[in-house]
Amino acid sequence: MKKLLFAILMFSGFSGFSQEMTEEIIFAHISKNITVAGETIWINLKALQGKEPSASKMAYVEMIDRNQKAVKQFIVPLVNGQAEAYLEIPGQLESDHYLLRLYTRTSPLIQKTGKGVFNQFITVINQKKPPVLRNTNPVKNKYSFEKPQANPNLIREHNINISSSSNIDIDRQGESNPFSLSISLVNPFLPEEYKGFIYQEIYHPQEKQTALVPELYGHIIHGKNLSPTIDTEETFFLSAHGKQSVLNTAKPDKNGNLFFEMGPLKTFEFLVAQSINFENQLNFSPQSPFLEMIFKEDFIFPDLVIEEKNKNFLLDLIASAQVSPYFYPIESNDFFPIVTGFVADRTYLLDDYTRFDDMETTLREYVPEVLVRKQDKKTVYKVLNSPINALFQENPLILIDGMPVFDTDKLAKFNPSNIQKLEVLTRDFFLNKDKFSGVISFSSFENDFGKFELPTNALYFNYWEIQKPKKLKSPHFNSQIGQANYPDFRTSLYWSNNLEQPSIRVTSSQVTGQFEVIYSFFNEEGRIVFHKDFLEVVD
Repeated sequence: MKKLLFAILMFSGFSGFSQEMTEEIIFAHISKNITVAGETIWINLKALQGKEPSASKMAYVEMIDRNQKAVKQFIVPLVNGQAEAYLEIPGQLESDHYLLRLYTRTSPLIQKTGKGVFNQFITVINQKKPPVLRNTNPVKNKYSFEKPQANPNLIREHNINISSSSNIDIDRQGESNPFSLSISLVNPFLPEEYKGFIYQEIYHPQEKQTALVPELYGHIIHGKNLSPTIDTEETFFLSAHGKQSVLNTAKPDKNGNLFFEMGPLKTFEFLVAQSINFENQLNFSPQSPFLEMIFKEDFIFPDLVIEEKNKNFLLDLIASAQVSPYFYPIESNDFFPIVTGFVADRTYLLDDYTRFDDMETTLREYVPEVLVRKQDKKTVYKVLNSPINALFQENPLILIDGMPVFDTDKLAKFNPSNIQKLEVLTRDFFLNKDKFSGVISFSSFENDFGKFELPTNALYFNYWEIQKPKKLKSPHFNSQIGQANYPDFRTSLYWSNNLEQPSIRVTSSQVTGQFEVIYSFFNEEGRIVFHKDFLEVVD
């Protein structure tokens, strides 16, 4: 049985964050730049501040179409400024070129060299949705994309032409830095002037009022108080629920902005927003964590033009996509659990006691640290203040599976048959800028609030995905190379993001054509080393 715990996170926030933050440089190496709808592209993402890994704990990945619409968005946790991410291409996309965009919450806003947003074109083929020719008079690209430097010594003995299912040796010629390596079929549809990557020069500058939100501990959720009159002392609660839970609070600034620090929690199924003024209608709206970026008017997407001569190439590409889910396995993992909860002064396992039909009787009979009384026809709960051996006079912070409960009358009548555990904190409890008169926390058996009726004036909402880790079982994609009756239609021959050995042996597949060999790393000076070579696989 899975347990739903909760964590109370107390961070000082980012109000004291230095406005002299070192600029972040974002770089990504991708496994290939041409794919079929439904396939996966692997991404090695790196963020540096000077020569050191970025302090940011989250990065943002978007797939943008030619109409500036995001067709895919997700959040990637960074560890020491690095992440191995993956882009699962939506199956409904039409065949076209799309822009892959990566950045952190702050990297686009600290513009010194303008390297805070990484952009690279990828081509998507969908046999059910052919491309649409839009530019009958193609416009020349005015922007310069950075391309990997040619390195004709990457392939040992420089095997220009090799047969299918042959071995190829890749040599780094003495380089010692860990590096990323990809070998994939060359994209014939992306014009040469659009290959490589480009930074922020294709966008209009960010508006000055955009909030600088450094994510130094974990993801920060931005909300907005939409009330016509903003009370900057009103406390809002945001609880995230899943295998584990996190509760945090925030008070709005004069413009209604609220920022909730989620800390190390990276996986949750839904969120619940509430206000301390629970009897009033909640005027709260979650805000997208993805920054709005507007292309300059002279930045034009190239058209995707497919001709009859490309038929065999497309057949190979589609065949590879069809067999890869069955023969090229991927290992899926979950995030490690985090330390959650607070140190309770008393814990009660309710199955150890005779069950009663309502919570009020349960508390009266078994929990001497909590006094239940009626006051002005309302139920009040007074927790023992153990340091001074007296009762608090205000209601404590009450939680069910990490969600605050303010309707004390409803709680008193609630049947606790689905509640497993009760924890009581008998002292002052500080949560950010608020102080509570103790804590009463209930945990259910099934992580479902024990069937407690959820607050009517709360907002329940889903959120953007924080990507869970996945890894290829083999950097060769095909872990059964050379076995009889085992198809090998790989259009990507190799992918790894943290290689250290000086040479790599790779086996070509049954797919013929030109492949590009690309490796990259950051050197000791914090500069990108980005090299490539080519090989031709023939029958």
